[in-house]
Amino acid sequence: MTNASLVSLAALAVALSIAGPVAAQDASPIVSDRTTDNAEFDESLASEQIIVTGTRRTDRTVTESAVPVDVFTAQDLATQPSPNLQTIIKNLVPSFNQQRNAGADGTAFVRPPTLRGLPPDQILVLINGKRMHRSALVQVAGDDLSTGSQGPDLSQIPSVALGRVEVLRDGAAAQYGSDAIAGVINLGLRQDADGIELNARYGQSYEGDGEDIQISGNIGLALGEGFLNISGEYVDQSLFNRAIDRPDSAALRAMGIDVPFPPTRYGQPEQDAYRVVVNSAVPFGDMNELYFFGNYGYADSEVDFNYRRPVAVTVPGAVPFPGQPQRPDQTFGKSVGTIYLDPIPGLLTAGGAPVYDAGGATFEASAFFPDGFVPLFMSTNEDVYGVIGVRGETDFGMLFDLSAATGQDRIRYTMNETLNPSLGPTSPTEFYLGSLTQQETNFNLDVSYPLEVGFASALNIAGGLEFRRETYKVGLGDPESYAIGPYATQTVQRADGTRFQATAGVGANGFPGYGPDSVADGSRNSYSAYVDVEADIVEAFTLGVAGRYDHFSDFGDTVNGKISARYAFSDAIALRGAASTGFRAPTPGQSFTSNVQTGFPNGSTVPVATATVTPGSVTGEYFGSQPLSPEKSTSFSGGVVLTPMPTLTFTLDYYNIEVRDRIAITSPFQVSAADQAALSALGVANAFDLGQVNYFTNGFETRTQGVDAVLTHRAMTGFGTFNSSLAVNYNNTEVTGISRPEAISGQRAANIEGLTPDFRGVLSTNWTYDAVYVTGRLNYYGEYTSYNAVPPPAGTPDLTTQSFGAELSFDLEAGITLQDRFRIAVGAENLFDNYPDRELRNIYPATGAQASGRLYNDASPLGYLGGFWYVRVGMDL
Repeated sequence: MTNASLVSLAALAVALSIAGPVAAQDASPIVSDRTTDNAEFDESLASEQIIVTGTRRTDRTVTESAVPVDVFTAQDLATQPSPNLQTIIKNLVPSFNQQRNAGADGTAFVRPPTLRGLPPDQILVLINGKRMHRSALVQVAGDDLSTGSQGPDLSQIPSVALGRVEVLRDGAAAQYGSDAIAGVINLGLRQDADGIELNARYGQSYEGDGEDIQISGNIGLALGEGFLNISGEYVDQSLFNRAIDRPDSAALRAMGIDVPFPPTRYGQPEQDAYRVVVNSAVPFGDMNELYFFGNYGYADSEVDFNYRRPVAVTVPGAVPFPGQPQRPDQTFGKSVGTIYLDPIPGLLTAGGAPVYDAGGATFEASAFFPDGFVPLFMSTNEDVYGVIGVRGETDFGMLFDLSAATGQDRIRYTMNETLNPSLGPTSPTEFYLGSLTQQETNFNLDVSYPLEVGFASALNIAGGLEFRRETYKVGLGDPESYAIGPYATQTVQRADGTRFQATAGVGANGFPGYGPDSVADGSRNSYSAYVDVEADIVEAFTLGVAGRYDHFSDFGDTVNGKISARYAFSDAIALRGAASTGFRAPTPGQSFTSNVQTGFPNGSTVPVATATVTPGSVTGEYFGSQPLSPEKSTSFSGGVVLTPMPTLTFTLDYYNIEVRDRIAITSPFQVSAADQAALSALGVANAFDLGQVNYFTNGFETRTQGVDAVLTHRAMTGFGTFNSSLAVNYNNTEVTGISRPEAISGQRAANIEGLTPDFRGVLSTNWTYDAVYVTGRLNYYGEYTSYNAVPPPAGTPDLTTQSFGAELSFDLEAGITLQDRFRIAVGAENLFDNYPDRELRNIYPATGAQASGRLYNDASPLGYLGGFWYVRVGMDL
C-alpha cells in the first residue's frame, strides 16, 4: 500500500470514529406477507432483518449493520419470474449484472456475474456461511470485464433450496479472505423439518422458441430434534435464436448448397440439468449440534459454433446505412482449405518433407459435409460440494464452529459435426476434447466470545483459523482432437514447377482438444488466521475492527484489515461507513489454463484462432508474459439509513474501490507470419494455426465508484398488503493506470469502463389480498458503450465505437392460492417485448447484420430474448 493510501485509510478511520457510520438496509423489495394483523406484520419484519453476513455478532439486524447488507427471504425469491438464481439476484440487486455471451465457448454455459462493475472472481460466494468452490471454467471468452476471471457457478444452487439470501455490498477480505473485494453473497439453505413442496413451470418466448420446463421440490424431515431438508430441480431448456442470415448465404444457396437458416443460431444453449441440495443439523448435548449440507449438480448443454462454408463466394459491396462508407465487394473463402493427397515420388523439400502434386488427388471438407457444417459444442458439467461440522457453545459461553468442506466442479467438452483438417480423409467427425476440474478442500475453526468491558454492549471477540487446498486440472482429449496431422503444413508443386505452401487447421475445427501441452495439474495450499472485534461503545455508536493474515504456498504472505462504524442519532437516522484493504490471489486456473478458440473478434469477417496460453509457456514468454502476483484493493464506503417508521426505510451508500495489479487475460496479440515462423522454430506445434495469442497478467489498476440508493415501503390497507421498493445503482469504473500497455490495450481499458451501464434501477411492487397476489417490476438499464478498437482522437470519425441506449423492461405476475395449498401463477418477463439497440458496426446491406448473422451486442444487460411468458403451479403437502 502506498503512503497516500495509508494516510487516506487512517484519516477515514478517524472520521468514522468521530461521525460513525450507518446501518445496512432491508432491501427485500417483495415479501409475500399475508398477515392481517399489524402487530404480526411488524414482528415478522423484525425477524426477517437479522443478518449473519458482514458481522460476527449474533444480534445484528439489517438496520443496525455498519455496512450495507441486503436480505432476501424465501418469499422474495418465490415471487421472481425466473427460478434461476443469477437472474433473481439481478432483479433484486441493481449493482449485480450478468451477460449472455452466446457462442463464447464455455462462457455460454457458465455465465459470469458482476457486482459493482467488478468481475466474478472478486465476488465471494458462501453457502450457509461457508466458502463455495469455484467453477472449473476460467472465462477465457466473453466480455472484456469478465474475461480471465474464475468464480463460482451460481446456477448450481436451485432457488427452491434457499431460505434466504444475504448480499454484503462491501469489501470483506479481512473477514472472509481472498475474493471478497466487490462483496459477499451468502446463500442460506432451508431448514424446514416437515412438509413437502412441489413446483412446475413452463414458459417460452413470444417468438415461440426458448422453451423452458422446470420442475422442483422440497421436503423437510425431522431427525429427532433436528432436521433433514432436501431440495431438487430438473431443467429442460431449449435454445432461442436471435440471429439472421449471413451475407454469404444467398450466394451459397444460388450454387445449390443447402445452407441452414440461420446458418448459426445465437441465444441461450440447450440444456438438461439435475440438481439436488441437502441441508441438515442434529442437536447433541445441551448446546451443540452436528450439521451437514451439500449439493450435487449435473448438466448437459449444447450450443452452435460458426457455420463453415464448403466453397468460396463473393458478396457485392454496398452502403450499409446512409452516411456510412461504401462496403467493397468481399470474397469469403472456403472455411477449410484444400488438402493435397499425392506426394510426388522421390521429391522432398530441403527439410526432408514430401512435396505434393497440385494436380493430384485432393480432399475437401465437403466430402464429409457437402453443404458446409456447424460444429456442435457440448458440455457436461458435474458439480459436487459437501460440508460437515460441529458447532455450539462451551460451558463458559464461547461459541465455536469446526468444519471441513470439499468441493469439485468438472466440465467435459465434446464436439460433433466437425473435423480435424490436418488429418484429411482419416479425420473423425466427433471428438472428446478433454476436461477441466476445480477441486477445493477447506478446514475451518471459528470462535467468538462476548466479553463485558464496560461498553454499552459486550465486546464480541471473534477469531478463526483456516487451511485451504486448491487444485486445478486440465484433462487430455482424444488424440485426434488435438493431433497435428500429416497435412498440417504442405509444400505443393504446380505443373510449371513453382511451389506454394498450404496449411490446414490443427485439432477439432472450432475448438481443438486439450493436448499434452495443455494438460495441467497444479495445486496450492493456504493458511489463514483472523481476528474480528465489535461492540456498541455507547448505545448509539458501534465500532468494529477486523484483521486477517494469509499465507499462500505460491505467492507468500498478505495482511489485511477493516474498520467499520455506525452512529445512530435516533431510531430514525443513522450514519455508517467502513474502510478496508483486500486482496485476491491468482487462482490455480489462471496460472495453468490454456486453450484455443475460434470466433469473429471485433466484427471480423472470417474466423480467427485465438490461443490462451499459460504465463510460463513458450508462446506466452515470446509475447512478454511474466509470473502472476496477487491483486490488492482499498475500499471505502459510507452512507445514511433513514427509518422514519417501521415500514419505511431509505438507505444511501457511497463506495470507492481501488484495485491494483488486477489480473486479467491480455488483449489479443496479433500473430504475424514472422511470429508464426519464430514460434514454430521454438517448438510450438500449432504455430501456423494461430491468429491471436493472449495470457494472464497483472496489467492495470482501476477505481470503481458508485452510489446505492434503496427505498422500501410496506403498507397494510383495507384492500391488501403492498410491499414496494425502489433500488437504484450508479456505478463508474475508471482504468487509472496500465502498467503493461503492450498487454492491456486501450480498447480493453475502454470496454472495462464502458460496457457496464452507469445507471441501473428496479422499481417493484407486490400486492397481496387474501389468497391473491400481483407482482410488478420495472427494470431500467442505462446507456453503455462498446469499443471494437482504441477510441480515435476527438473529432475523428469513429466507426468502431457504438453507444447503446437506455432500456426499460416490465415484468408482471399474478397468482392465487387455493385451499391454502395449491398455487397457480401466470406471468411475463419483459412484458412489452423490448429489445436492445441493434449492432450497427460491420453491417452487411443484404442482411442488416454482421458477417456472423448477429444482431445484438452480448454486453446488453437487457439481453435479447425479448418477451417471455410462463405459467407455474405449486402444491404444499
